[in-house]
Amino acid sequence: MTKSESKQKLLAKKPGSIAGVVSIPGDKSISHRAIILSMLAQGRTRIHNILDSSDTNKSLNAAINLGIECKKKDGCMEIRGKGLYGLKDPGQELFFGNSGTSMRLFMGVLAAQKFSSTLSGDSSLNSRPMERVAVPLRKMGARIEMENDHAPIQIYPSDQIIGTKQRLNVPSAQVKSAVLLAALYANSKTVLSTSSVTRNHTELMLESFGCDIRHNEQEIILEQGELKGINALTIPGDFSSASFLILASLIAKDSQIIIKNVGLNPTRIGFLKILQMMGGKITTTIDPNNSYEIQGTIKVKSSELHGINVPSNLIPRSIDELPLVFLAAACAKGTTTIRNATELRFKESDRITAMATLLSQLSIDVKEFNDGLTINGGVMSGGEIDSFGDHRIAMTALIASACSKADILVHNTENIDTSFPNFVGIMNQLGMDIIDPEC
Repeated sequence: MTKSESKQKLLAKKPGSIAGVVSIPGDKSISHRAIILSMLAQGRTRIHNILDSSDTNKSLNAAINLGIECKKKDGCMEIRGKGLYGLKDPGQELFFGNSGTSMRLFMGVLAAQKFSSTLSGDSSLNSRPMERVAVPLRKMGARIEMENDHAPIQIYPSDQIIGTKQRLNVPSAQVKSAVLLAALYANSKTVLSTSSVTRNHTELMLESFGCDIRHNEQEIILEQGELKGINALTIPGDFSSASFLILASLIAKDSQIIIKNVGLNPTRIGFLKILQMMGGKITTTIDPNNSYEIQGTIKVKSSELHGINVPSNLIPRSIDELPLVFLAAACAKGTTTIRNATELRFKESDRITAMATLLSQLSIDVKEFNDGLTINGGVMSGGEIDSFGDHRIAMTALIASACSKADILVHNTENIDTSFPNFVGIMNQLGMDIIDPEC
């Protein structure tokens, strides 16, 4: 199947067993951060296993438009940074497509520049909330304007980015990261305290680039200073992408997979803990290395899942995987409740309503709340599903075929390319049967 043939819609037929040993592409979140910090560092950085997707390419394109040389060389991405003050006026609007991570992180960088910027995206991204990023940046002296909380965003030069002490109440690593990027330019140290644990990829990578930063789960202290390029920066496999393989193997019969070289950052693997609480047979092995990120191997076997009340402290650590938690609940015996997940309403789609709709269409009993769902496990029918323009909803719907009674046809699947371009190939390699119905 060619890339063009996989557009628009995909049909997932009920598979037999799922089995194999596999590695997955580089982590999307970490790839974005590697591009941005390489751009701001002095000297060359060579990035191995960077994710090649439409989302990460938006960050690369923005870096290029800001005067940074980015090119593939010897199987890796080579970025020649110009330091914190080496970016140039792009002379045009910066377009971020559907990539909310790109837009929000670049807001932090561009708020500190001596030129004006305009940031926009596609219709989906332009409907997502951006004041949550602008508010803490304005407290640092940034001049940011937008209408009704949405892009397009206008950023103007400020006299000085000011080091501040702030408490971030939005459980978003993107908001936190935007503030940390702006803090590189501040006139004094920046101190952030957080109300919940979110992924710490930015903090770990800033350390690798030589930043004076101290951090734990409650507080981050960053001192302004130049970054230095890294000769070899390797991106671990994307845990969020691995999660689709993990759940498919759990809910399909007589299945077992091994996923190698995948990121196992403790702030990202709440999904594993949730599935283990539900009875999932999952084991992990940490690779012995000195990498800035923990990575290793995950082994998964078919399991009989049971309903639980998902602990609130695991929600921020599994935010991108919660659609899969909803699906696991639909396949489990008993009732599962997921609350304190309001952040899901501000993703590429309103993922609470999207998953409630999807599961209801597959004959599962669902009750929707403002901050989550209660799901009664049952027998899933097949049917036709819309992805709501959301790559994770599209892939979750396709994975549902592993425990549905009949085939599942998913419309609007081109968005899968934003995070996991070879999703269909890898899933079929392991034993699933996902096809373009028009081929």
